[in-house]
Amino acid sequence: MPKVSVIIPNYNHAPFLRERIDSVLNQTYGDFEVILLDDCSTDNSVSVLESYRSNPKVSAVVLNTENSGSTFKQWQKGFDLAKGEFIWIAESDDFADADFLAEALKELEADENRVLSYADSEMVDKDSQPLPIDWDKYGSTENQTYESDFFFKKVLLWHNCLYNASAIVFRRSAIEGIDGGYKAMRYCGDWYFWSEIVRQGKVVRIRRKLNHFRQHSLKVSPNAEREGLQFTEGFVVATHILNTIKAGPWLKLACAGNQYKRIGRFNGFSAEKKAELVELLKRHFSINGTSLALVVAKIHKLLFKTW
Repeated sequence: MPKVSVIIPNYNHAPFLRERIDSVLNQTYGDFEVILLDDCSTDNSVSVLESYRSNPKVSAVVLNTENSGSTFKQWQKGFDLAKGEFIWIAESDDFADADFLAEALKELEADENRVLSYADSEMVDKDSQPLPIDWDKYGSTENQTYESDFFFKKVLLWHNCLYNASAIVFRRSAIEGIDGGYKAMRYCGDWYFWSEIVRQGKVVRIRRKLNHFRQHSLKVSPNAEREGLQFTEGFVVATHILNTIKAGPWLKLACAGNQYKRIGRFNGFSAEKKAELVELLKRHFSINGTSLALVVAKIHKLLFKTW
């Protein structure tokens, strides 16, 4: 059995697909299988994938005849095929440094209670050139290990810090028995999924930019953002995490305040759309009263000052 199952789910990323697959095959850590998935692409992705079918590392090539409509359904298809002890979802438009997998495995195998490790990421453009965007510039330069409860309350509750699956390796055993709610989502399913994995053990952050997260015009997330799914689905994930950690009333109010501030900062919506989202937020977080959202925002700010 391979130690690691690398799942590459693809949809219309033919321009980036070969660089993605080659960056996996060229890893310095060699005990892995590669599972190639295509969700009925309309470009020449299939021909690229087929050219790797005979590679000894490729254990499966699965080509959908109908689009599933969900990245996360494709994830599940990969999980069902995976044989490895660890899983790496290598998104089809990104690429990795050659020692990414070796570093991720080193951290996970150092402690059996660690369920997930993730590396920092470099943002790159369609031509693989670095962009002047740095989401990982703050904090320690040393690798950091977090207990599950701390990681939830300090990081994952407030935003999806595990923003790119390509930067993450996790234990396959953590998938068994998890809540499958992530499969019904189109935008925040990864945030929901990671919350289910993280509740089962420790998290390690590797403070090296070993992953390269591509920004380009073929990404599907901007359309979902214009629909407001980062909020409508995000409210569901946040309340799911609050229930997971059995949060008290003050933490719930602080989380709602964080969501309220995010709505206010988003420039892509009309005032009417923002008001609609605020009402939805109140229902999700059981907030009554027209002015309480403003109080909640102040509570959130106060909590962050005191933590």
